[in-house]
Amino acid sequence: MEEQKFENQISPELNAKMKKNLLYGFIFAVCMIFAGLTSGYIVSQGGNFWVNIKMPGAFTFSTISIIISSLFLFLSHVAVKKNNQGLVKLSLGLAFGFGLAFGVSQYVGWKQLIETGNTVNAGIINSRGKYGKYYTLIYQGKEISYDNATFYIKGEPITAELKAEMKTFAQTIMDGSKSAENTYTISDYGTNFSIRADNKLLTYTDNKLLADGINLSAVQSERLWYFAENIVNDRGDFIMKGVYGEDFVIYYSGEVLVYKNRTFYYQNAPLSPKKLDALNSQKNTASSYIYAFTGVHLLHWIGGIIALFAMFISGLRLKYNSDNRLGITLGSIYWHFLGILWLYLYAFLIFIH
Repeated sequence: MEEQKFENQISPELNAKMKKNLLYGFIFAVCMIFAGLTSGYIVSQGGNFWVNIKMPGAFTFSTISIIISSLFLFLSHVAVKKNNQGLVKLSLGLAFGFGLAFGVSQYVGWKQLIETGNTVNAGIINSRGKYGKYYTLIYQGKEISYDNATFYIKGEPITAELKAEMKTFAQTIMDGSKSAENTYTISDYGTNFSIRADNKLLTYTDNKLLADGINLSAVQSERLWYFAENIVNDRGDFIMKGVYGEDFVIYYSGEVLVYKNRTFYYQNAPLSPKKLDALNSQKNTASSYIYAFTGVHLLHWIGGIIALFAMFISGLRLKYNSDNRLGITLGSIYWHFLGILWLYLYAFLIFIH
């Protein structure tokens, strides 16, 4: 009531100016938040290992959605000046719809990041259960080797059918490694698949896997579980999934690392033990920043989508006209700002990242 009395005592022009200034102040504060985040991103790159991640395809759809939403919101502003109520309702409804599509596609983009191993807080290197470190698969007496997201047998990439068989076998190993008594249910062990550990084959007797005739220890069983999980989830030397050089690359001090024969090279020389140890222990900070950028932006999007919905309802109730369009004006300013901010973040992640 007090606020309503105050607004009635001032001119509509002054009321509009005050509300715009408050909105501009809020926008400035948001700009400072993202300026700090992007500056921190650039500073964090210096002297550290950094993953260049391929942006999810859903983020492209997000970009298109928010641009279209802003265009329809602009159209609604033009329509209300002309008192074209039908176009006002239609354009506000479409602006709201495409605004919702932006939020949904952001969520899909997060899922795509997670599916490729780029989580909020994860390492760069897969240090647990790495193929060949503790265990190796043998298929019909032939060793299956691994390099850069591809399994090989006799020097040739394995077939899709063999890979499916490997995953089925690995799932059985996972189930047994986590059972109470490390009891495995493996059919035809040694006929097709067997497991080698430290240059010796594991044997299979009475539903147990044995090393040198002894049951696997708790540590050995845990390593075997991670080994099998990595096969099931298509994870090799990296937490991130995909082919090095195509889906992602790793930088050190701004220079890309060459990766071949499961070895990293920096400035034409193998990565030093000290740097390799740092790489093995370092988190994927780039991935964490992507979630920070998109997450904070999505928080502000929530306010924007609520405003769009309120504007749409007001439009349906014919509350806007050429003499009363402050709500659309303020909502449009904020939503256009969110769109411009996302375009900046998207360009930043593509070109700076």
